Amino acid sequence: MKLSKNSFSQFFFKFTLFILILSKSFGQNPVATPTGPTTTPATIPGNLPIGIPTNANANQPKANMPLPAKNRALNNNDPNAARNVVGNVTDQRAITKEDSLRMIREEEANQDAAKVTLRRRIFGYNLFNTVKFDPTPAINIATPSNYVLGPNDQLIIDIYGYAQAMYKPIVSPDGYITIERVGLIYVAGSTIEQAKEKIKNRLSKIYVGLNPFSGFPANTFCNISLGNIRSIKVTITGEVIAPGTYTLSSLSTTLNALYACGGPNEIGTYRKIHVIRNNQIISTFDLYELLINGFAKNNIILQDQDVIQVLPYSARIAVQGNTKRNGLFELLEDEKLNKVIEFAGGFNAYAYRHRIKIHRNTSRERKILDVMETQFNNFGVQSGDSVVIERVIERYENMVTINGSIFRPGEYSLESNQTLTQLITSAEGLKGEALVGRVSVIRTREDMIVENISVNLEDILKGKAPDLVLKREDIITIPSIFDLTEPAYVRIQGAINNPEGVDGIEIPFLRNMTIEDVLVNVGGLSESASLARVEVVRRKRNVDPTSANAQISDTYNFDINSNLSVEQTGKKFVLFPFDEIFIRKSPNYVKQTFVEIQGEVIFPSIYGIKSKTEKISDLIQRAGGLSPQAYLEGATLVRQIQLSEIELTQRQKAISEITNSVKGNQTVQVEEVNAKTISSIGIDLTKIMQNPGSVEDMILQDGDIIRIPKRLETVRVQGEVLYPTTVKYLDDKGFINYISSAGGFTKKSLKSKSYILYANGSVDRTRKFLFVNLYPKVAPGSEIIIPQKTATAQQQLAQAQALFATVAGTITTLLSIFTIFRLSK
Repeated sequence: MKLSKNSFSQFFFKFTLFILILSKSFGQNPVATPTGPTTTPATIPGNLPIGIPTNANANQPKANMPLPAKNRALNNNDPNAARNVVGNVTDQRAITKEDSLRMIREEEANQDAAKVTLRRRIFGYNLFNTVKFDPTPAINIATPSNYVLGPNDQLIIDIYGYAQAMYKPIVSPDGYITIERVGLIYVAGSTIEQAKEKIKNRLSKIYVGLNPFSGFPANTFCNISLGNIRSIKVTITGEVIAPGTYTLSSLSTTLNALYACGGPNEIGTYRKIHVIRNNQIISTFDLYELLINGFAKNNIILQDQDVIQVLPYSARIAVQGNTKRNGLFELLEDEKLNKVIEFAGGFNAYAYRHRIKIHRNTSRERKILDVMETQFNNFGVQSGDSVVIERVIERYENMVTINGSIFRPGEYSLESNQTLTQLITSAEGLKGEALVGRVSVIRTREDMIVENISVNLEDILKGKAPDLVLKREDIITIPSIFDLTEPAYVRIQGAINNPEGVDGIEIPFLRNMTIEDVLVNVGGLSESASLARVEVVRRKRNVDPTSANAQISDTYNFDINSNLSVEQTGKKFVLFPFDEIFIRKSPNYVKQTFVEIQGEVIFPSIYGIKSKTEKISDLIQRAGGLSPQAYLEGATLVRQIQLSEIELTQRQKAISEITNSVKGNQTVQVEEVNAKTISSIGIDLTKIMQNPGSVEDMILQDGDIIRIPKRLETVRVQGEVLYPTTVKYLDDKGFINYISSAGGFTKKSLKSKSYILYANGSVDRTRKFLFVNLYPKVAPGSEIIIPQKTATAQQQLAQAQALFATVAGTITTLLSIFTIFRLSK
């Protein structure tokens, strides 16, 4: 088996590394490695290495790699470590062999990864590193005229015209073809055109019409083309991915062969690829012609036993920065810097072209060169140079800016606007509100200090002062008179159609604005507006600060007509900035309010409130009076209570204070406070109907609901009783009788806190006299509720019972002593 030079060197490196690691595993002294300075790949800003990444100290132990057991024992000064090492020699040998193989595989993987990374940066490598390309040449094409015939090629000879025939001879290994009645014809080494002439001359002896005769044109014709295409063997040597001998089609070109072997490797040239035939270089193929121009004139058709040689590159340049391509580019001897830029696709839109930086390796160190734009065509680059194209500075060399009270603010060219007046003219001139007395110019000096220059533009326009000469990056600001004044407005509030808020509507102030203008602006007056006493409040200016009773505002009162005109005496009233206009509501204007009566009346329905003093008895009378089934004691009034924001805040604050003041095991149950609540108010309808207009007869409000039920004949008992139920009402039954109908009290019943909820919504509780509970009176439709004892209530009851027992015992003892004392006398 033959080994190439590269394969042998790789095998020798791996074998040497394996012997070194194996010698360490058997306790031998490691081979001394030079510890001098290591040459690292040259880099430029942006981590752009030049050349192949190297690992000069690959055989040296790394700084963070654990030491062998023997060395580790000596470093740790452990007296038992040596004995442990000797005892584990067998295990260490096995582990070291596996580690050595793993290290070899890792080293190979690292080297392969470094090579792949470098190849990706080489310009042109992507041409061969794609799976979408088919390297096989097309065979269904016309036979090239320069195709050279060889053994095993099949020719198709077609005779047509006056005579017709077809021959398909195959070129023999000796280079001959055999045609019936013609014999042998030697065609090897001839092109298709040359072979056609030979064959035609031989066939003309049989087919006379192939040549003109006696002034008559030829009447028989001959066409020769290729049939089956032979295979050839081509040897590819040098710096390619996979060198060797390849079997290709006889139509294959130099480029097809390069595709077959994977193209040049990381050090192979792309510019001088030699095709050697019969020990002579017959063609030099330049891949850059194909990559840059799209064609290659030396991409010749290969022949059998041709040799393609790819030499190492002679000069390679790295390009980084603002070009259309970045990477490694190969140059020929006579090519200059401009060719490097051309290969990189040229500059992109943001490239700094005035000066290019070249990082170059010298015999001892590196240096940097500055190449001006005029030197690109003549500057010679060297292998290993790194070309850096920087980005243009984010700064304008000729820009001035103008803003403020002009018609076209923005940036302008300094060349076309060298003075302030020229710049204002380019900006379409000043607006009417421009304050020309003091124009501000912000200028950045050469030392980058920013200064302000104040200019009187009015004097410049009148010729009293010279025009200001501008410099680059000047910022001119022309103020407006409105920028120096407070925005003025007029506010109106009250009974208007479009009130935006509680404080009314603010309208921008305009000169000669009147009250009528403001009223039209806000959509006119609402229906509730009073046409009398429209008030305007005007702030007082220049108030005397030393006067204790100084007037701080002026007020003006007007009447409004139905057509929104204001009745005035004297001249027209004109508003001032910050005037406040108040439109009052009519004192007698009240929106319709409604109440509802439900239940046992003749006409239960919704009724509108007629007057501010209408009462319950009036509403019942309007509803036709009470029906015979009406139960007056059960009548209720349901009222919706709306709290204001202040009342809601005060109640929430009070509840929060009560909750925070509770200490220990005390608890307080508080209902959530809502802005709108519905409450049931107990009323005594019997007294109201007996004495209409009395104190019991309440004045109705909007949204009130009066409910008058039929006579109720049941009583509901619930809470801490044995069997909560509903029983029939009887006049002769008392509180305890209804409790007995529900099974009686339980052990947890809190008798002293029992209460009754009557049908009209009123509540009555149990009262106590000495140690006796006085229960409330039961009425039809009422609900008896027996609460449950809490833990605190049970403790208090137990304490009361213990206190009662103590007091009773003490009284009994005192009576006994007193009796004995009387008897002793």
